[in-house]
Amino acid sequence: MSLVAAVVLLATSALAQHASSAAPRVRHKVDPEYTDEARNQHSQGTVVLYTKIGTDGRARDIKVIRPLGHGLDEKAVECLAKWEFEPGMRDGVPVETPASVEINFLLEQ
Repeated sequence: MSLVAAVVLLATSALAQHASSAAPRVRHKVDPEYTDEARNQHSQGTVVLYTKIGTDGRARDIKVIRPLGHGLDEKAVECLAKWEFEPGMRDGVPVETPASVEINFLLEQ
């Protein structure tokens, strides 16, 4: 069995309503690791995280909104902390942007 991790970034700010704005975009991501416990339990699903993408393009204040358990929540937080983003922009200036990130853990047979 191997891991397939899919990631969805959902910017949740007023940026979308502002004409000269851009939501954050993933520049570099690190795939999460499966834990032995999760692999042994054949655990699959989605961990939903809330974060703020800073003006430096780093995720901060990461919180688990929807846990999956078996150590996968911690692995999702660890990998998101290593990601790099192009920060959200408003009028050409980087702004801190709240976002939800979904990390899907799937085991391939």
